[in-house]
Amino acid sequence: MGKLYFKLAKTNLSNNKPFYIPYIISSIITVAMLYMMSFLSDNKGLNKIMGADSLATIFRLGVGIIVIFSYIFLFYTNSFIIKRRKKEIGVYNILGMEKRHLSKVLFVETIYSAIISLVCGIIVGIAFSKFILMVLYGIIGIHKTVEFFVNIHGIILCVVSFGILFLLTFLYNFMQIKLANPIELLRGTNVGEREPKTKIFMTIVGVVCLAIAYYIAITTENPLNVLTLFFVAVLLVIIGTFALFTAGSIALLKLLRNNKKFYYNKRHFMAVSGMLYRMKQNAAGLASICILSTMVLVVISTTVSMYVGIQDELMARYPNDVCVTVDYNSVIDKSSEIEKAIFDEIDSAEVKNKKAFSYLSVFVGQKGDDFTTDKEHLSYQNSYLFYILSKDDFIKKDSSFKDKIGNISKGEAVVVLNKKYDKKDIKIFGKNYKVNKSFEHTEDNDLYMISTLNGLGYIILDNDESVQELYDMQEKMLGKGANYYTNKIRFDFKSGNKKQKAAAYKKIDNVVKKYFKENKNDKKEISSYWVESRQENEQNFYLLYGGLFFLGIFLGTMFLIVTVMIIFYKQITEGYDDRERYQILEKVGMSSREVKDTIKSQIRIVFVLPIFAAAVHVTAAFPMVNRILKMLNLNNEKLFAGCLAATIIVFAVIYYLVFKVTSRAYYKIVK
Repeated sequence: MGKLYFKLAKTNLSNNKPFYIPYIISSIITVAMLYMMSFLSDNKGLNKIMGADSLATIFRLGVGIIVIFSYIFLFYTNSFIIKRRKKEIGVYNILGMEKRHLSKVLFVETIYSAIISLVCGIIVGIAFSKFILMVLYGIIGIHKTVEFFVNIHGIILCVVSFGILFLLTFLYNFMQIKLANPIELLRGTNVGEREPKTKIFMTIVGVVCLAIAYYIAITTENPLNVLTLFFVAVLLVIIGTFALFTAGSIALLKLLRNNKKFYYNKRHFMAVSGMLYRMKQNAAGLASICILSTMVLVVISTTVSMYVGIQDELMARYPNDVCVTVDYNSVIDKSSEIEKAIFDEIDSAEVKNKKAFSYLSVFVGQKGDDFTTDKEHLSYQNSYLFYILSKDDFIKKDSSFKDKIGNISKGEAVVVLNKKYDKKDIKIFGKNYKVNKSFEHTEDNDLYMISTLNGLGYIILDNDESVQELYDMQEKMLGKGANYYTNKIRFDFKSGNKKQKAAAYKKIDNVVKKYFKENKNDKKEISSYWVESRQENEQNFYLLYGGLFFLGIFLGTMFLIVTVMIIFYKQITEGYDDRERYQILEKVGMSSREVKDTIKSQIRIVFVLPIFAAAVHVTAAFPMVNRILKMLNLNNEKLFAGCLAATIIVFAVIYYLVFKVTSRAYYKIVK
């Protein structure tokens, strides 16, 4: 008896090859992708690279995403297959096979599918793991020998994750059989053929959800609000998309049906009526395709733009080759001494754009149109970073203001902010200053400091004594939480390659350490000091953004495969459902050409709606995604727009090719 189950299982898989071959190939690909991502997250060679912790975190995130989407995707495709096979299973049941026997056959089929998928997937993953690592090394700019090894942890992860997945699919299939009677099984492919009603409430819900999501995406300005509300907007888009495709598409098809001229055209009649009577199933598939298409476009365009714009991001975060920062617990300016020590070691003639200035940094909250240091109004949602400094220090920082500021009297201040400031005075730590002048200034080397804040501003006072007064006031008000007085020295090298600049940076770093070691009396006043170099941090940027780019392409490819397979199963399943209808139409006089035109009409509707909706979603999401990219130091909006446009074009081409292939397959089935 046991052999019979195995024989039946093999026969069933063979008879349903058009459904099971794509399903198993998809399973093999997802298993291979999971193994390769696990291989990268556990890679010993990567772990030896300085700063590779960020890569490991990125790839662990990738492992989780692949597992989640594998479950969703394979469950979805399995539901197509089991629905298609209900009639076959019903025949077995009527011929005398009990449901317990059928469940054993299904279990053996699942075992076969699982073994083939896991064995082939792991072999493919192992075979391509070294190649994938070489690609990653190329992306992040690492020139090292790639060592090959088999990741046992990855194999165990694949076996456990997909073993559970296949077990769950079997249980789902078993419940589908157990809860249905033979007549329902025989009619399984025709379930849901009643004309669906127009669901006004669901349509309203869909419109409202999308309207709120678009409003959030377009209007949210605060960086931290962008991060928190992004996921809210995504959830609303998913809900709205499913609601509109479920209810709105029915309303649209009924409108088309009411248009007599359109509906009673022989190319449209069958397409519209067929879709209308199965719209419940169509809607879920179309919405899934739309959401996945949106994910592909957003994930690939953002990661590509971040990788292409690495130099822009590096320049935004490290505007100079070298930056020395010292935080003091009092108003002390030792920048000239530190500068002298540095240029005693390296030739000052070899540097340019040299700036040395000092400031008191203060976080302020916005209260209406005013700024306040009151703790109750200090939150990340409305905070600004203000630099309080003397006129001389500000001009050292930004010489373009040399002729603009003019004279500043005692008790006056010049305000420079990233937005207009029209108030006649400004109050800081309880002291009012008359605003002498105010400037709106959006170009600043320190903008990276405020990626999670509303803005950066400068309060420019007449001299260091006035800055000292404010420092003393804030020390009394804030106590141990008082802000530091910062000395900063910045400069660029006139020439030299990366190695030479890195060597010069090490000299400077040693000089600064030596200076503070020799000046022990300053230790009580020093809170901290550090030296930053663009060249030293360049590799970390390539690791982070290169890793994100790799993950984006990797996951984008997976989402694309999922999208293609959903389209394939949807079209193939509907092809079998429509075959009898088209055969009847041919018998009553419709030509093969007319049938083909009808098929094209239906498939165009099916294909255009998801990609059009995805394009609308991406367009609405552009402002919010762009703000998130700015938080990651990518301020090049044109670059992101270009990458997004290129991604849409490439995706549209692939989408069109899928359209051509599936339409041919659909036509062959209905013929």
